[in-house]
Amino acid sequence: MRRTTAHRAFRRTMNLIAGGKPLASALKAIVQAVEAEDPTILCGILLLDADRRRLLMGAAPSLPTFYNQAIEGVEIGPSVGSCGTAAYLGRRVMVDDIQSSPLWVGYQELAAQAGLAACWSEPIKTSDGAVAGTFAIYHREVSKPNKEDIAFIEAAAQLAAFAIDRRRAEEELAASEARARLLAEQALETSRNLSNFFDVSADLLSISNMQGRFVKVNRAWETALGYPIEALEGVPFLPLLHPEDLQSTRVQINRIEVDDEVNGFVNRYRRADGSYCQLEWRARRCDDLVFGVARDVTERLRIQAEMAEARDAAEAANRAKNDFLANMSHEIRTPLNGVIALAAALDETPLTSKQAEMVAMIRRSGETLERLVSDILDVSKIEAGQMTLQPQAFDLGALVDGLLDVTRLRAKEKGVAVRLERSPTAAGGFLGDSVRIGQVLSNLFSNAVKFTDQGEVIVRVDVEEAGNGEAARLFVEVEDTGVGFDAEKAEMIFQRFNQADSTITRRFGGSGLGLSISKTLVEMMGGEITAQSSPGAGSLFRVTLPLSRTQMGPDAEIDAPRSAAPGEGLKVLLAEDHPINQRVVQLILEPCGAAVTVVENGAQAVEAMASGAFDVVLMDMQMPVMDGLAATRAIRAREGEGQRTPIIMLSANAMDVHRREALQAGADLHVPKPITIAALLDSIGQVMAR
Repeated sequence: MRRTTAHRAFRRTMNLIAGGKPLASALKAIVQAVEAEDPTILCGILLLDADRRRLLMGAAPSLPTFYNQAIEGVEIGPSVGSCGTAAYLGRRVMVDDIQSSPLWVGYQELAAQAGLAACWSEPIKTSDGAVAGTFAIYHREVSKPNKEDIAFIEAAAQLAAFAIDRRRAEEELAASEARARLLAEQALETSRNLSNFFDVSADLLSISNMQGRFVKVNRAWETALGYPIEALEGVPFLPLLHPEDLQSTRVQINRIEVDDEVNGFVNRYRRADGSYCQLEWRARRCDDLVFGVARDVTERLRIQAEMAEARDAAEAANRAKNDFLANMSHEIRTPLNGVIALAAALDETPLTSKQAEMVAMIRRSGETLERLVSDILDVSKIEAGQMTLQPQAFDLGALVDGLLDVTRLRAKEKGVAVRLERSPTAAGGFLGDSVRIGQVLSNLFSNAVKFTDQGEVIVRVDVEEAGNGEAARLFVEVEDTGVGFDAEKAEMIFQRFNQADSTITRRFGGSGLGLSISKTLVEMMGGEITAQSSPGAGSLFRVTLPLSRTQMGPDAEIDAPRSAAPGEGLKVLLAEDHPINQRVVQLILEPCGAAVTVVENGAQAVEAMASGAFDVVLMDMQMPVMDGLAATRAIRAREGEGQRTPIIMLSANAMDVHRREALQAGADLHVPKPITIAALLDSIGQVMAR
């Protein structure tokens, strides 16, 4: 902590003494000048009585009156607070924490009542070496001094000693000219000491009057502004200010007349070269003078502004990236919808074995691309802090069995066996986000099959009951006999875009996002995911998740029978601007007996709903003229409180925010593209059943 004392304040102290003012006024001026240097401290000067046995109040204008009254007349000794002990021992006493100091026993309650936490005391020694009193600095918080603090309190005590010496010298030598000359010499020496003390400060110290003129400035002003000191002293300071800061500075001048001090105010001063520097002020008024300490914060504020600008740019870039990913997702999912859905529709027609093989390859390639797009969107949501969990009741056994059914189909194509080892406790209802849990397990199951060319994949599921009302713990292990990886790379594989070996990417493909997303999801759910492996000996992944058991209600996620497919004569309005996606829906629904009416934008959909009756509306979200959200709102507004036509939003905008927007606009369901035959028929069955 750096502290310096204003030269003019101590010169004024000497003037008070020379002008016949009481010693108490001089000591008060010293205390106020020191306190003006740092608003966090309180100062006090205590004197010794004629017998040098008891403490007398010298000056402590900022300390509570009851505290000063309690200290008055206390006898000094080896353990009488900081000041009584310093006066008794004749040496400095620094107490960092009053409440833990044995020197303050008997006075700790008084200090606490006064809000004092630390006290540094320096004995005031007159020129003959005798202790005349103490100079004390109090802190409202526990505080330990550094070397500069010690030098500061020594100087302050010395200046108080100068004042006492000066007053005593004046009283003793007033009757003789010789003694008067000695007094003048002492005053000159004191002035030189004060001048040195004033000018060594790196901060900009100033003393100004209430008319807005500099009375005294230190050498730091010359360094900061480039003007000689002589050009600053005695002149108004307002003309040096930036024009935009004049009004706010005048407000602070008016304020200090009422509040006596100003802290943290920043204004701009013109340098000699025409540029401006920004000064941050601490100032305190004493009578008709203002003692100020300014610090050049130009560089600090510049760095802060650059950091704020960089932060804003980063946030803008992140928003642009998210918008880009959302748009790219839409643009990729739109044609991908045609690829996957048409491949599925084609698979329902009579095909030769070679044709069926080609259709299966198209479908698998489309599914892989869809999974990659979903992973990229998940990473974007994680980076934006938008990934959320939606806990609800689900059946653990049904979830695992459903995921393994899909896994076994993939494993069968490679000739890899999949074996499940499940404990009796790993069944029943639990509370958690089954979609995200399924995403993690599906990723582990899929990886195990993908990296295993022969042998088997073993899935172990166990639930350990905790008791005492605490959540149970789900343990899932996925062990394979695949290629494996080096043990030291076990952590690296959970990083984005990383796989254990660069050759794995070339051989097996993949983005390297799945395990990173899984790790984030598991940790969001309060769990842990680890990996063990060795090259050529397979891998073992272990997931631990806290899950609370719950009763299965009617809305729980279980293997409910799929809603009935649309029947003969169902009238469907399809609002879709993409020709391929139009044809995809027709190829899926027309064989089921549905009559599909196609319009190319939201405005046409609103008109069609006004002129004809439809059983269900399939609405694309992003269309020309009028988008799907606006069209849905218009249809709902036209319907009013009457019968609602079910609306399903079929959209390549697949992020959570898009789903919420669709439901808020009035849609009954949001089905992301690419759509499958099963997903579309199931969605129509759901809204029709309602």
